[in-house]
Amino acid sequence: MKHALFLFLLLFVFISHKETQAQSPKYVIDSLKVQLKSAKLEQDQVAIYSELTWYWAMVNLDSALDYGRRSLTLAEKMGDQKVISQAYSDLGNAYNQRGEFAEAKAAYKKALELRTEIGDSAGMAGSKSNLASIHQRLYQTDSAMMYYIEALDYYEQTGNERYINFVKNNLGVLHEDMRNYPKALEIYAEVAEYREKNQMIPELAMLYNNMGNIYKATKEYDKSEDYFQKAMENGLKAGDSLVLSVTYLNLAALYNAAERPDDAIKAATEGIKIAEKVNSFYDQAMMEYALANSYSKKREYLKAKNLYQKAILTLTELEAKEEVASIQLRMVPMFAALNMPDSAQYYTDRYIDYRNSLTEAQVAELTNELQTKYESEKKDREIAQQQLALRNKNIQLYGSLFLALALAGVGYLLYKQQKLKNRQLQQEGELKAALVQIETQNKLHEQRMLISRDLHDNIGAQLTFIISAIENLKYFEPIKEQLTQRYDSIADFTKQTITELRDTIWAMNSGKVNWESLTGRIQDYIQRAGNSASGIRFEFSMSDTIKPDQTLASADAIQVLRILQEAIQNAVKYSEAHSVQVKIEETNTGLEVTVQDDGKGFDESAIRPGNGLYNMRKRAEELSGKLEIDSKPGLGTSVVLTWPKS
Repeated sequence: MKHALFLFLLLFVFISHKETQAQSPKYVIDSLKVQLKSAKLEQDQVAIYSELTWYWAMVNLDSALDYGRRSLTLAEKMGDQKVISQAYSDLGNAYNQRGEFAEAKAAYKKALELRTEIGDSAGMAGSKSNLASIHQRLYQTDSAMMYYIEALDYYEQTGNERYINFVKNNLGVLHEDMRNYPKALEIYAEVAEYREKNQMIPELAMLYNNMGNIYKATKEYDKSEDYFQKAMENGLKAGDSLVLSVTYLNLAALYNAAERPDDAIKAATEGIKIAEKVNSFYDQAMMEYALANSYSKKREYLKAKNLYQKAILTLTELEAKEEVASIQLRMVPMFAALNMPDSAQYYTDRYIDYRNSLTEAQVAELTNELQTKYESEKKDREIAQQQLALRNKNIQLYGSLFLALALAGVGYLLYKQQKLKNRQLQQEGELKAALVQIETQNKLHEQRMLISRDLHDNIGAQLTFIISAIENLKYFEPIKEQLTQRYDSIADFTKQTITELRDTIWAMNSGKVNWESLTGRIQDYIQRAGNSASGIRFEFSMSDTIKPDQTLASADAIQVLRILQEAIQNAVKYSEAHSVQVKIEETNTGLEVTVQDDGKGFDESAIRPGNGLYNMRKRAEELSGKLEIDSKPGLGTSVVLTWPKS
């Protein structure tokens, strides 16, 4: 269960928030309502709305959103951009606490845009920290770290110790997310000293929650429970319902981990009451998840099933994909225990679908291609041993595939328990080890970095080794003359595979790819094509309306690159052209890439399309675009790819 979901969010509001935060939120709300009745000026009213949004977020999120919208409406009527940006920031806080992260991110971005326009440096730093917290909750570690560092730099320059403390706390949570527990605890100790000195009660409660989660992760359960109890005491003292909800959820997770399901049930039940009261849908669903885990441990599977399914419905609406996948994985052995193999298989398939979506389609395609080549071309004993060594070195890359197979077999193995008893024991052991591994792989970014690093360090290294070995074998007599051509062909294929592998890693390591980077890859490929076909003149152009820093999704970038490479390769191999033009343009509806040659052309109806044309069209479909090929004998060939802007 992700402790990062419980971090204290850094939100920048009016000074009065800080002056009254030691009082009960309900008391402050009642006081603000009295002030609102007597407020005559719009600037006073909008300031009170902002305060009410902030404090209602600690008590009832529906009310917080209502006052947040009132604040925004009045601020827009006043036309004061600074006030409008604050209203968006307050709304973002309410959405964030509610678990509606897409809406929170949009509100924080709008606040940052407005503050950037008016040069509000302090407000910009606050918005960046808010955006960092959203990226952190969405497991986008790189973006979160970037925004936190930018915010911290500003507060250190201005000497704002309070906000420095907030940002450092969130950086500690980020290190905790990355399993760097010693560094996280070091930062937390510094943060705790400041908060204890300044009696920051709600903030201390959230900090103790974070520290408790670290000790839970390291299986120091007694220390973990002590910190959660300290968090509970501070949450009660502050009267902060959200802090209490988070603490109950953490306690339930701790008790489940410590094999104390009855205590976990009590904690989760209390937490659900509070989450329902404040309409925190995310916390409520996660406590239903924890409660289901407890009933599953007690073998009360029907209760567990109903709670799992209820939590999945809520988390699916909130687009919490990783949490949904974790629940689906938990449900597989539960349905197996209920002797419901069809349901076990169904949730196994759902989990496998999620795992497969973590990697780019090109990576899977490249992996399968390499595996097929190795298995078909190296049959003798010596090469088989090399393949075994390669598989051992690439165990992390293929681990997800083996895990998927193990999970798919769980339902079947339990269903055929008597007949396949020995095999069942083996597979169950593999499943148990795999489940431990899965619980540590909590981020999409960690998955992507793991696979890209493994591709680079292992497969890339092995391919380079194969090239070197092939080059050396060419000089062995007496087979040199007979096999040189075959060795050259294999070496060329392997070099091409390395190039494509590097392109794939380049795309995987970037959540977004700018056009400057993409066109650099395209021009490199055109140069290599020109070197291999000296009789063909290549020209490349890109419309000035496409800015170099303009970005597109990494998955889209690799599709465009692969289609261009295939089109250029076909022109070089088959067209007998004197020139090939590559153009990238922006249209009213989207983007357009054209590869035009002046070669001999062909009649498309008279040829049998190969895998190359099929793959180009398939990639175009995945871009939500289309691929048109216009060719006539003697008049050259034009390949045009169009797709909408993202």
